Amino acid sequence: MNLAQIQKELIKDFDFDKTLDILTKLGENYSKYDLIENAKNLIKMTYTSREMDDVFFYAAYLVASRAYIKGREVHYSLNFSIDIQSNVEFDLKETFSHRIVSEKEFILREELANLLEINKVKYEDEKDEFSQTNISKIEEILKILD
Repeated sequence: MNLAQIQKELIKDFDFDKTLDILTKLGENYSKYDLIENAKNLIKMTYTSREMDDVFFYAAYLVASRAYIKGREVHYSLNFSIDIQSNVEFDLKETFSHRIVSEKEFILREELANLLEINKVKYEDEKDEFSQTNISKIEEILKILD
């Protein structure tokens, strides 16, 4: 489908009258034409987006989205959304930090992974016990580092 067809289908199935009724009750002043133009522009943004992930674009109370389903289908939607939320923030009694991997630890992991591969290849070729022991020890060290 091309852009015009997608816009036509989504706008045809969308209940703009109900949306206008709700917006009027909320004290918002929109015309049906304004909502349709917003919808067209939002749909165009989703259509022309180069993202290969799900995309969402918002304008006032409208949300247009595009999602790919298992790499075989594309799904477009147009929604009317009112976001009512409650938030609370407070300081923690104790701070926490995420474990940061140092450059040295990163290099060590890389070297161990390389050494593991070398020993696996040698074991496959020669079936010696020394390589097998090395493989076990290196795998244990890597587990500890994780």
